[in-house]
Amino acid sequence: MTRDYQMCTRTVMDTSDPTITFDEDGVSSHFHHARARLANEYFPGPDGERRIEELAARIRSEGEGKPYDCIMGVSGGADSSYVAIRAKELGLRPLAVHLDNGWNTDTAVSNIELLLRELDIDLFTHVMDWEEFKDIQRSLFLASVPNIEVATDHAITALLFHKAAEHNVRYLLSGSNVETESILPRAWGHDNRDWRSIKAIKRRFGNPRIGMESYPHLTPIRFLDYLLRRKIRFVPVLNYGGYNKAKAVKVMQQRFGYNAYARKHGESRFTRFFQEYYLPEKFGFDKRRAHFSSMIASDTMTREEALVELERDMYDPVEKMIDIEYCSRKLGFSAEEWAEVMATPPAHATDYPNNGWLFDHTTNRATALVRKIAKGEMFARKRSQS
Repeated sequence: MTRDYQMCTRTVMDTSDPTITFDEDGVSSHFHHARARLANEYFPGPDGERRIEELAARIRSEGEGKPYDCIMGVSGGADSSYVAIRAKELGLRPLAVHLDNGWNTDTAVSNIELLLRELDIDLFTHVMDWEEFKDIQRSLFLASVPNIEVATDHAITALLFHKAAEHNVRYLLSGSNVETESILPRAWGHDNRDWRSIKAIKRRFGNPRIGMESYPHLTPIRFLDYLLRRKIRFVPVLNYGGYNKAKAVKVMQQRFGYNAYARKHGESRFTRFFQEYYLPEKFGFDKRRAHFSSMIASDTMTREEALVELERDMYDPVEKMIDIEYCSRKLGFSAEEWAEVMATPPAHATDYPNNGWLFDHTTNRATALVRKIAKGEMFARKRSQS
């Protein structure tokens, strides 16, 4: 039975998320969830500054006598770049970690080099073997699952934990923030920590002669060891003190010559191709809806502004054609093979062997607690209700 189309009356989330629900006023479950997250995890103003200063003091204290007191990932994007600036303002000594998966743009590389040189932050870059990573991405496309970026996201998460353990530090500075990222339907992807899922899809659809030796990964046991024994934690720096992305970009442009991107995640050509072509055309998922709805929930964008933006084409037609040819060829698909990928009926990671239940915080209370710890939510005490 086909579901009638409906859009949230407060955000722009709609029934392209098959699990969305609405209350009697037509307000979506996503809006209510986002508001709850903002109330518990987002601390703007003086209160947020006090909280992050206290956290920074703890990080500095635990890091005394060590080369670094925290680890942070850098991509060349605005969020991770601004985290680097905040880290230095807070007197921290981070090691910046970058994952080179073969899809960097020249602009991203330039932004990383400029920023870290000016801030005097050391950089560690892990370069993955291209043939290995290509085979993982090809496998995910051949599996017809939506979240192809799980390959990159899992590797980044694993790499950050590995470097923290190597340098005996407990804190991972994160650019994730609830102001712009509080909403993302689970049906649009799969938890990137699920190593079993990635491994199973690679085994079924990948080249058996190509290994995964250069691919950082986390087994559930190792992940829990990092969290529970080593007590490694994410610190969502941008959730404290208020974060205005547009203002942050202007500051970085003026102080460091930062090159801004025309779109979210523009630091990666593949991410642009994945989010603005593959997801909407094969699955009907427009990730702008989640991004704009997060901003609406945090009162940094109006619903009317979001609706206008959604009317705009995501891709310039010529740029789209160039990117399709470039990305599909780089992944080793012929034009005919790529057409078959796009024509294959959509699947989901749960159609293959997976440990998704381990990471489903909506039904597993233990997982919900571990998630709060890992994401740094346990650092924040719920704000008193006025």
